[in-house]
Amino acid sequence: MRSLLLAFLVFLAFTVFSYGKEKVYKTYVDIGELDPPTVTISEVLSSPDKFHKKIFTIEGQVGELRYKKMANGRKFTLFKFFEDNPEKVINVYSRGFVQGIETSSRIRIWGRYSKHKRYFLIKRKNIMKAKKIHILQQTPVTVEGSTEEEKSS
Repeated sequence: MRSLLLAFLVFLAFTVFSYGKEKVYKTYVDIGELDPPTVTISEVLSSPDKFHKKIFTIEGQVGELRYKKMANGRKFTLFKFFEDNPEKVINVYSRGFVQGIETSSRIRIWGRYSKHKRYFLIKRKNIMKAKKIHILQQTPVTVEGSTEEEKSS
């Protein structure tokens, strides 16, 4: 009985220690330039059934950037993606912490669109899993909000 209990405790210790190791997941940023987009966000949102489960390239601006980590250690990045109107949004999911993007960055994404996706008890609409990300512009150039020093130079 002791040997069985000892074997169980050793097995349990190995599984706990191996579970706690952080795995490195590939992020899809350093991939070079992507082809120009074939569709726009407004086209996708106007007919989601047509684009459901399709892979395509899309271009837009990042909003509400969040980095998350699951209980098992897997990291992922969530952000809202829009063109001109911040109310017409596609939610984007990418594996790993995507470095180099900030809120208001202009990027180009190649990925798979789904009109809805369920994660456990949460159901999200208009979600795209980014397979490749190309950063076009780190931070936006502001014309209206420029300071006096920028205007004089």
